[in-house]
Amino acid sequence: MRILLIDDMPAMREHAVRLLHQLLGQDVQIVQATSGTEGLHMSKSMSPDLIILDISMPDMSGIAVAQEIWKEHQQQKIIFWSQYHKEAYVRAIGKNLPDEAVHGYAIKGELDENFLHAVDSVLLKDNSYIDPIVRGVQNRLKSKDGSVSDLEYETLIDIACGLTDRAIAQRRHVSVRAVQKRISSLIEKLIKNQDGEIKDITGTELLNPRTRVLTIAFKRGLVTTEDLEEANSEFFKWLRKEFDETIQDTTLVR
Repeated sequence: MRILLIDDMPAMREHAVRLLHQLLGQDVQIVQATSGTEGLHMSKSMSPDLIILDISMPDMSGIAVAQEIWKEHQQQKIIFWSQYHKEAYVRAIGKNLPDEAVHGYAIKGELDENFLHAVDSVLLKDNSYIDPIVRGVQNRLKSKDGSVSDLEYETLIDIACGLTDRAIAQRRHVSVRAVQKRISSLIEKLIKNQDGEIKDITGTELLNPRTRVLTIAFKRGLVTTEDLEEANSEFFKWLRKEFDETIQDTTLVR
């Protein structure tokens, strides 16, 4: 089994190699490329079982690399592993590559389990894996509510998980005021009309604004039940990690 890892950041490559050995064992062959151009040349000579590709690289973007590979090898499995999930990147991928060319999209800096799940799904199970945050951006771009920002979508997911403003602030490392501002923005965009009045939402007249926002988000496809299942799973992983570290720190102090 051969994997081509294309990333211009040495620390990220080292981290990915450790995770790949953890998942696949020491026998897997991992070839590293330090730039998009180098990675493209290697992909032609080694025929890897999987390519893990950074999006943002100085000489040749990951999207351009994937585009060139797709022209010649449409069966090649590719996972984007990016530090960002910006709308511009998701839009560029959708514009330059067909959906079937992107088998996976995992985000750096998030839970390592998501990266491992992406590799396991794409390489071992022949299934696609798109990070729920990225899928949320894709959904927004396809809907009339594309004006919802990444941070607002993140807050929408946290609301769906049942988190309070204070809990969202703690998880996302922002102030409660910032969370409330994002929620107010969501209310403005999804509930109120241009005159600033609350829209008449059949069957939800008695619901509070947070619940109305969530109801509309599900109705319009901004959030799906699959998104919520994954978000809940990620939240409890984060909670266990946060709780365990707190206990360990307290024990050390004592």
